[in-house]
Amino acid sequence: MSVSELIQKINEVVANPPTQDALHPSERVALWKALDSLRGAIENPVEATGRIAFGAYEQVGLRLGIEMGIFNSMATVLPAGEMEVTELAEKINADSLLVGRVMRLLSAMGLFKEVSENKYANGPLAPVFTDGSPFPDVVLHLTTGSEVLMRLPEYLKNTNYKNPMKAKDGPFQFAKGTDLHYFDWLKTDPAQAKAFATLMSIQRMDRGEPWFDFYPVEERFARSSNMSTTPLMVDIGGSLGNDLAAFHARFPSLQGALVLEELPEVIESITDLDTSIVQVKHDFFLPHPEIAQGAKAYFLSTILHDWPDKEAKMILANIRGAMKEDSILLINENALPDTNVPLYPAKLDFLMMSFFSGIDRTIKQFRALLEESGFELVKVHQPKVVRPGTGYVFEAILKR
Repeated sequence: MSVSELIQKINEVVANPPTQDALHPSERVALWKALDSLRGAIENPVEATGRIAFGAYEQVGLRLGIEMGIFNSMATVLPAGEMEVTELAEKINADSLLVGRVMRLLSAMGLFKEVSENKYANGPLAPVFTDGSPFPDVVLHLTTGSEVLMRLPEYLKNTNYKNPMKAKDGPFQFAKGTDLHYFDWLKTDPAQAKAFATLMSIQRMDRGEPWFDFYPVEERFARSSNMSTTPLMVDIGGSLGNDLAAFHARFPSLQGALVLEELPEVIESITDLDTSIVQVKHDFFLPHPEIAQGAKAYFLSTILHDWPDKEAKMILANIRGAMKEDSILLINENALPDTNVPLYPAKLDFLMMSFFSGIDRTIKQFRALLEESGFELVKVHQPKVVRPGTGYVFEAILKR
């Protein structure tokens, strides 16, 4: 196939793309891989360097579009409507020359369409960044992370390029000039706290099939007679209890209490949770209370990657102290493949490094962490479709 024929085929697909619902998740992943491979095959060094080095400018343009009110104002025109830069500038009370330059960038990013000189229409994704959508919060959180990321080379140079291992003395603290851990810093900035919570809720929705769809719950949750009065499962750091609520809805006949452990401020913020779920105020760096002792299963979802090994081992040690001989530990978390990590998960690992001195671990690193913490890794369960950000389930027992 000639280049011109290939271009024609691509343009035909773009003109009549499949709907989001028509694409199976595995097809979406395969398409992204093919697109990345095609770009890698045709990009020259200058183009590749420019694309990578200039990536931050797109983040800035997107955040300006949100904070200046550009997306909200453009949303007031009909989907097929248009707006002059001068009119837009008047609506948002900004300099028209600046607005034109921002719109030029956002248009080049595909968020708006320049229909004639200094006149723009909405692109398909423009409404995503208006008020009422969760994505402005996501942009706020991730662009704040970019501020930290930009100082990561300086931080690492100052440490003689040592991997960040101190939860309260890492890249985030260096960039922000604070001695607070990121989670403590969030408490001082309500807008950032809201943005972080929004991002977490979106990630939960976009993780694909729930863990209990590909983990053999009924087989593994069989309980011995000496566990009949102890909890069925303890969700440690389980946020608002969404995972436990979904689990209970799927397996209502399983016997035993479901216990949600969270920090006091999180528990106090819960307004709507199934009354069958026991809510316990707890810090996972402390021994587990009596009500959470001897459960069949202890569940951690996207917790350990927030912490370097020292703190991760403290969390695991407290779980180990609460377990009985036939208890199981379930860790539902992103896991990097041991080789050929795709770009998106590799970026997420750098995000964990920058914010938390944390790490998105490989399967091999998870095994080592568990063994060093007194556990034996029984099996790694994975969903039918593994895509970027998909959580695996690491099943572990007490080391014999």
